Amino acid sequence: MSTSMENQGKPITTHDMVVVHRMFRREFREAAGRVRGVRHGSRAQVRLVADRVALLLDTLHHHHEVEDRLLWPKLAERAPGHRELWKRMQGQHADLAARLERADALLGPWTAGGASARGEELAAVLEQVSQAVGEHFDQEEREALPLVPAVVSQAEWDEIGDAASAALPKSTLLTVLGMILKDADPGEQILIMAHLPLAPRVIWRAVGERNFRRLEERLAAAVGHG
Repeated sequence: MSTSMENQGKPITTHDMVVVHRMFRREFREAAGRVRGVRHGSRAQVRLVADRVALLLDTLHHHHEVEDRLLWPKLAERAPGHRELWKRMQGQHADLAARLERADALLGPWTAGGASARGEELAAVLEQVSQAVGEHFDQEEREALPLVPAVVSQAEWDEIGDAASAALPKSTLLTVLGMILKDADPGEQILIMAHLPLAPRVIWRAVGERNFRRLEERLAAAVGHG
């Protein structure tokens, strides 16, 4: 298949993926500290931290599942000279999936015990995930993403973003959106919002952004930063 025929016109931008990666980097950097810092004995505060960690684990799982299904196979077929790179990306996904499963297995007992059980073990695993995530994203952004515009059409790239949004439960979509937009500049916000249907965009502007700020304040207070 001729990739040059596929991608006629304006080159696509992959910067929206970098914005999403930035969210994961920040959230995983903060996750272990939140687990260690939550005030023992307060079930509500433990639940706030546990919900954020669970959402983070689930969102990264969906993010990688979409890439494994809609991105890497296309690149392996259309850029055969880089097949070892695509295999390495998928292998890193598999390694991270095992770490995410371990963190999820520890999260339940930690939550049920009111932060008094398995906390340091959970925090240590989250630190390992954070390091692995950073190394994986560094390689992906340095080696893989620059190759994408030559072999993937805008419609195919949009499909990846749309599928990632669709994989999220509606009850958590606005929270994840807030997490992504937290460090985004105005241009990056436009890139991210473009993957959402009209209704979530309207809801975000009407109440979602305000509710997310309140959630952030409660989360900070739960770990002694408020």
